[in-house]
Amino acid sequence: MSQIEKLKAEAVELESRQRALDNPIKHCEALEQVAKKYGYSSWRACRARLSDEPEEPDHPEAVPRMKRYRSAEWSFAIDFPAHWNIFPPVPSNSTWEVIRFASKEEGNFHIAIIFRAPRDPKQTPGESLAYIQQRLEPTGFGNFKIGEGPAAGKRVATLDFDKPKDGRTWYCRYYAVEAGTLEYRIGFGSDAPEKIVDIRDRMAKSFVVLPARL
Repeated sequence: MSQIEKLKAEAVELESRQRALDNPIKHCEALEQVAKKYGYSSWRACRARLSDEPEEPDHPEAVPRMKRYRSAEWSFAIDFPAHWNIFPPVPSNSTWEVIRFASKEEGNFHIAIIFRAPRDPKQTPGESLAYIQQRLEPTGFGNFKIGEGPAAGKRVATLDFDKPKDGRTWYCRYYAVEAGTLEYRIGFGSDAPEKIVDIRDRMAKSFVVLPARL
C-alpha cells in the first residue's frame, strides 16, 4: 500500500470514530485533518507531494526510516532520516540558517541545512540562486548549474555546485522554495552524494511551508 493510500485509510478510520462519537464529519474534512496531522498545509498539498513518490520497495528495511520535524517558530515541516542528528544553525556560515540535520556514516559526511531568508517577490528563484552563486564563487566553489527538481509538492529551482576539500570533493545542492516574501532554501552537502540521492529527494519532496504563527 502506498503512503497516500495509508493516509486515505486513516481518514476513513477518523470518519468512523467521529460517527461513533455522534460527531460525523465529511470525508473531505477527515482528509484535511489527516494531512495537517502530518505537517501538510492541506490535503491538496499532501497529495501533490506524495503523488511524486515512488512505490514502496520490496525490502523496506533497506530504506532509511524517516522522522517528521516541524517548526512552529520558522513555519515549516520536513522529513529527515531517523538516524541523522539535529544541530543548531551556524551563523558564521549564513545569517539565514535555522537548523541542520547531519550524519557521519561509512566514512562519509552528509548534511542538510534549512535557510529562511527575505525574498523580493519580483525576483525569480533562478535569479535568487544566481545571486547565491556570485557569493559562493570567491570562496572556492565551482561547477555551478542551475536547474529544477521536485520539492514542497512542486517543481522548484535548484543550484548544484562543488568544492575540493581535504583531498576529496564536497558536493552541494540547493532547492529554492518561494513563500510570498520569504524564500526557504533546502541545502544538501556530501562527500559521497550518490549515497544520499534517495534521502535528498525524499527530504526535499516532504518539505512543507506552514501557516505563519501569529
